[in-house]
Amino acid sequence: MKQQIMLCLVAGLLISAPVLAADSVKIGYVDLRAVVLESKSGKQHKAEMEKFVKDKQAALKKEEDKLKALQQTLEKEMLTLTDAQKQDKQRGFQEKVQVFQKSAQDAEREVRQRDTEYTNKALEEVRKVITEVAKEEKVGLMLGKTEMSVLYAEDGMDLTPKVIQKYDSRPAAKK
Repeated sequence: MKQQIMLCLVAGLLISAPVLAADSVKIGYVDLRAVVLESKSGKQHKAEMEKFVKDKQAALKKEEDKLKALQQTLEKEMLTLTDAQKQDKQRGFQEKVQVFQKSAQDAEREVRQRDTEYTNKALEEVRKVITEVAKEEKVGLMLGKTEMSVLYAEDGMDLTPKVIQKYDSRPAAKK
């Protein structure tokens, strides 16, 4: 009986020891999205993407205008053409429309791909910076601030500004 009581006491101490130690662990959180978007690198990427998208849209608008002009010309010519000529012209126009649609899809895919590549590269670098900041701040547990992972946190626990500052100070972030 005494052995069972002693065993229970030892088990209780072993179970409570990590809880007591956990009280001294410093916890922080970082808003990864904010770091990626609000850093110098993120702002530069956003500006580059806006210019890239604008250029793509301008090129597509130019092609779209050509197609509209061609369509109007074809509608006028349809009255004087034979059935075979009409089908041939319509087929040629449809091919041009399909090429235009493919160009629009390719442009959209290229925009998504560039953005994804930047985000993945940036996150890889940001994670390294987070590790450095966590070690400097002696943080034992670092969480990501999203609606899913941090429901409440005191302001002093948010290390996002320090991570952005350190990320911006890296040579790679200035590119």
